[in-house]
Amino acid sequence: MIRILNKGKEIILLYRFLRFRKGFGVHSPFAFNLITNVIDERYGYYCYDTIELVRRQLCQNQLPFGDGRQSVGRAAVKLAIRPAHGRLLFRLANYFKPKRLLQIGCGMGISTLYMTAYSSHLRCIVLEEDPAKAEWAQWSYKKAGGRNLKLEAGKYETHLCKALQQLGKVDFVFFNAGLPNVYDLFLSCMEYITSDTVIVLEGLRDSQAMRNCWKQIKQHPDVVLTFDLYHIGLVFFNKKLHRKDYIVYF
Repeated sequence: MIRILNKGKEIILLYRFLRFRKGFGVHSPFAFNLITNVIDERYGYYCYDTIELVRRQLCQNQLPFGDGRQSVGRAAVKLAIRPAHGRLLFRLANYFKPKRLLQIGCGMGISTLYMTAYSSHLRCIVLEEDPAKAEWAQWSYKKAGGRNLKLEAGKYETHLCKALQQLGKVDFVFFNAGLPNVYDLFLSCMEYITSDTVIVLEGLRDSQAMRNCWKQIKQHPDVVLTFDLYHIGLVFFNKKLHRKDYIVYF
């Protein structure tokens, strides 16, 4: 059964590669530039090696994680953002230059490091419900150093409103994979977005609930433009853009 499912996924990705790569058929200058200069860009930025060193240190750590059923290293392998997804976060932040960032769900902190690496002159608030994830995300932040980061540990519903009020408006919001009630959290952010806000969601196809959430987000009246990168979704709100849902090979 697993082999059949993997084969089906390979076929879908091959179709995406043949149909939706390199911005083929995209007429919007904004969308074409985003695809060719950000999504498809493969330049090796200096910060990648520094952040991946933190990941390796996490993955080699044999201390108990959380309830002790697994090591920090094993948890990092499962929970930390994939390198390709992290590099995309960096390129998006580097391209749009946000000053007020909100991250919901920290993983192991690697995604935050990628998202904030382009500049030290920004504010970033990270929310995390799981105490063990929050602890090791803080460890990752200290290893990297030089970031204006604030991590709030506790229920998302409790801390989200406070974080949004502190930021005033948000330029960039990242939803980590595996979050509960993503659409409700998304709706809570709507009052604080601007026309230039970028929202990034990871784990679009991790569950049926997340696939349904992605459909709801695309249908939201304030959403103008979306990019479906299979595992990651990008959402834009600028009314000057033509309403469109793009599928992009990534």
